[in-house]
Amino acid sequence: MKPSTAIVTGGGRGIGEAVARALTARGLAVTVFARTSAELERVVKEGGAALAVTGDVSSEADVARLLAEHERKLGPCDLLVNNAGVLVRGAVDELQPEQWRHSIEINLTGPFLCARAVVPGMKARRHGRVVNVASISGTVGTPEASAYNASKWGLLGFTRCLAEELRRYGVQAMAVSPGSVDTAMLRQTPFPPDMTPDDVAKVVVFAGLDAPDASTGANLEVYG
Repeated sequence: MKPSTAIVTGGGRGIGEAVARALTARGLAVTVFARTSAELERVVKEGGAALAVTGDVSSEADVARLLAEHERKLGPCDLLVNNAGVLVRGAVDELQPEQWRHSIEINLTGPFLCARAVVPGMKARRHGRVVNVASISGTVGTPEASAYNASKWGLLGFTRCLAEELRRYGVQAMAVSPGSVDTAMLRQTPFPPDMTPDDVAKVVVFAGLDAPDASTGANLEVYG
């Protein structure tokens, strides 16, 4: 069954915006979701998405509203791209517990809540995919990035568990792990960019639309 709609979190800029535009170009009706309404509305106005919904991926109420608005205006969600993320830098003994918790809430609990919202419908229809945008930081250690790296390590584990749970329903889950991408987040780090958001979007679209079902559970690394 050909996917017809998608939800992209963190879809107002960077990788999320590029993914939304690429999916729209492939003919999908896309909802972009993030906390900044002006960025989302710009993407929709420019034709990069069909619907903008403002909210926080770490809020159960916001995620429920996201799915309800998406289904009411565009139909069932065939593809979820969990892209929203934050980066908090600092040595472990300097990080505040609230900074750690915030990173985990957005980068790991957010994908869980969004997947938890769309998976029942996908299972019932026996069709759908979840693509989690992780990071090469999910396989390595980086000084002053413990909260971010830990969340991405967790996201890879979550992806693989989700893939196994969904396998018998004909639903797939995959991860895409970019390296250094030219985004506002990367500019908080000392690392130079090795690729553009469009480069990563091509791999996310492949995972969401073109990869064989047998790729479920895979982590597609994009090093640039």
